Amino acid sequence: MTQSPAGFDVDSIGRWIEQRFGVSDFEVEVMSVGRSNLTFAILVDSSPRWVLRRPPLGHEGGSAHNVAREGRIMAALNDSSVPVPTVLDIVDDPEVLDVPFVFMDHCPGFPINTPSEWESIPAENRRDCAFGMVDALAAIHSVDVDAVGLSDLRRPGGLIDRQLRRWIGQVEKIAMRETPIIHEVHDVLREAMPDPAGSPVGIAHGDFKPNNMIFTPSGTVNAVVDWELTAIGEVLTDLGYFVAMLTVPEQYTSIWVPRADDGFPTTDELIDRYEEVSGHEVHDVSYYSAFAMWKLACIREGVYTRLATGKMGDLDLDPDEAGAGVEDLARQALDLLERS
Repeated sequence: MTQSPAGFDVDSIGRWIEQRFGVSDFEVEVMSVGRSNLTFAILVDSSPRWVLRRPPLGHEGGSAHNVAREGRIMAALNDSSVPVPTVLDIVDDPEVLDVPFVFMDHCPGFPINTPSEWESIPAENRRDCAFGMVDALAAIHSVDVDAVGLSDLRRPGGLIDRQLRRWIGQVEKIAMRETPIIHEVHDVLREAMPDPAGSPVGIAHGDFKPNNMIFTPSGTVNAVVDWELTAIGEVLTDLGYFVAMLTVPEQYTSIWVPRADDGFPTTDELIDRYEEVSGHEVHDVSYYSAFAMWKLACIREGVYTRLATGKMGDLDLDPDEAGAGVEDLARQALDLLERS
């Protein structure tokens, strides 16, 4: 066995793996770190066999990093048309690990985080790869929530309404400065909010973008991952977010995504594909994209505040640069709303 990386107790987890799967010799590789849930690959005979996912270091509870909830969602989708990793167990035992974790089969492939990863897919397959992402999104939205046992995730009211209240409350709670445009866009979003009764409702992934999928070398979507922000609500919020990520400047998200210049379909082509495979009539995409940009602005305001107060000392970001991005994102959202 290997040494324990931070967040992974090789001795206690090793005993659990041996009891559960009869394997005592393995190695551990860190797949993701940071403030999101931590992910580790477990290698047997030098090949990835399993994946363990747990909350970030220092996590003290709350819903944002609830891996048991995330694991339960993936497990519920294992027998659906949605491509997800195969969940083997959800463990909440302090004798194994001090926080709950999800244990699943390793899913071969790679996410798209960089131009080189996108370019590793054959050029002739890239448009099909993009449309495959839309197909995966439509598959998520087609799931019968009751049939897969996730009906208890429903909450009163519409998803947009709940999130408008949540994020403006977060900004008002933590902001160190006046951000009038955040409140201005919030008010326009609330005034222009589509009637939830006119929107298809189902599982909304909440963070659907190319780096939260695992692809085969040919560009097929092998799995959709990172279900931390999943909720039941207006599913077109996902489509609006996916489209928004193709237009928001990379410096405001720190996430690279392929665009039309990289061989990705246009927004209209993606929407047409979604309508075709989902059977949903798509409307108000500009609104949902504007909402996504506004939410990113709220999140970025939180990042700015933590930078300015020295609470993200390990992150190499300039507070003023982060703060400027808040207004730019909110202004993009407002422009979209004014044009729609």
